[in-house]
Amino acid sequence: MYPVKYSAQEVSAAIDRLAQTVVINENTVFLVLMNGGAWFAHELIRRFGNTPVREEFAKVSSYSGQQRGNLKITYIPDVDWQDKEVIVLDDICDSGNTLNNIHAWLKDKHPQDIRFITLLARKGRYTLDEGVKLTVGIEDDSDDFFVGCGLDDNNMARNLPYVGVC
Repeated sequence: MYPVKYSAQEVSAAIDRLAQTVVINENTVFLVLMNGGAWFAHELIRRFGNTPVREEFAKVSSYSGQQRGNLKITYIPDVDWQDKEVIVLDDICDSGNTLNNIHAWLKDKHPQDIRFITLLARKGRYTLDEGVKLTVGIEDDSDDFFVGCGLDDNNMARNLPYVGVC
């Protein structure tokens, strides 16, 4: 068992607040960064009820165990991003590396807008390139290694409904 850092109720309230910041139209595309972003995306998107949404999934990674590294893009869908309002969903923003790289890649595809939403962010520790727009559910200034809500401990515990620490 992992000690609770942010309870299921705190996480749910943060996702509720994030959902209120999203306006969906026919040009909106959610780009979910896997694996971590899948849990968060499901929880966020289900708050839109019966509103149909378009979801695409990209397989990216900047971690191996607890080691941070360069962004590795394994899969990005072949989508016409031009004139789309792209909302990129991920579990956490640590350094900003993933968001900056995905933003640079998407920008070349000429979307109307690119926006990032993460459940967690390391307060004061990430650097975003010019033009990168980020909305965060919970900002944390600790050095804790998180699990749950999409975050994992060597591919375990992503499914926890709370944010715990190792």
